[in-house]
Amino acid sequence: MKFLKAVLCGSTLLFVSVFAQAQDSGYYGAASLAQLNVDTELEGAPSFTPHAINLMLGYRYSNSLSAEARYGFGVHSSSDNGTKFETDYTASILAKPRLYLSPDVALYLTGGFSRGKFTVGGQNTTLNSLSYGGGVQYDHNPRTTYFIDWIKLIDKDEYTINALNIGVTYRF
Repeated sequence: MKFLKAVLCGSTLLFVSVFAQAQDSGYYGAASLAQLNVDTELEGAPSFTPHAINLMLGYRYSNSLSAEARYGFGVHSSSDNGTKFETDYTASILAKPRLYLSPDVALYLTGGFSRGKFTVGGQNTTLNSLSYGGGVQYDHNPRTTYFIDWIKLIDKDEYTINALNIGVTYRF
């Protein structure tokens, strides 16, 4: 009797796990480490390279199109010529079309809108901008993807902020 219960429980768990793996809801989450490259257009102003962690939520409409929301927060500030640059947050809403080169490797573009709050030399600055970029992803298995991408987060008169991201995605 115990054996039958164990087999029944094991079979149920196996069936549920196979069913769960077969269902792809289209939603995914991701995390990445980003190095920002901040160029200031102000005369004599320094350039900075702070680091941030990005958390992402997205929906995959098809193999060739996703929509994604990204939120990043600074984990390491940068100083140059006595001026400190800190990332309070960055937030983006992006469309993400992709082209598969093989069953596991895809190139993609990103485009959308970004907003960021930064502290430069003790002064708070909030910037908004259209964003664009591109990257490559490797589908390790049906649930896990590794990626590296570059995105121009902010392109304003006084600041240009680019991000190089390396991360992992998990499909729910």
